[in-house]
Amino acid sequence: MLSDRTRWILASGLAATAASFVTRSALRKGWNTATGDDPPLNPDSSETAWTEALVWTVAASVVAGVSRLARRTAAHFLDGTVPTDRYD
Repeated sequence: MLSDRTRWILASGLAATAASFVTRSALRKGWNTATGDDPPLNPDSSETAWTEALVWTVAASVVAGVSRLARRTAAHFLDGTVPTDRYD
């Protein structure tokens, strides 16, 4: 039988992988819907307007935070327990 820590690490990894695919897709589709353009590939590029780079960075950061919360919730659902120590 797997230890609680190993089960948590496996469940957390599986949830993180799934969340990253969903997050990336949702962020790109949301940007495309809102602006009608593809998201900037390199916000640091001189060809990207600073306002576009700023909005993209803030949106990506907010979505990443929500994704991390969703990943931890999904890992809890898959594992059934949340250890008191941080394993991620």
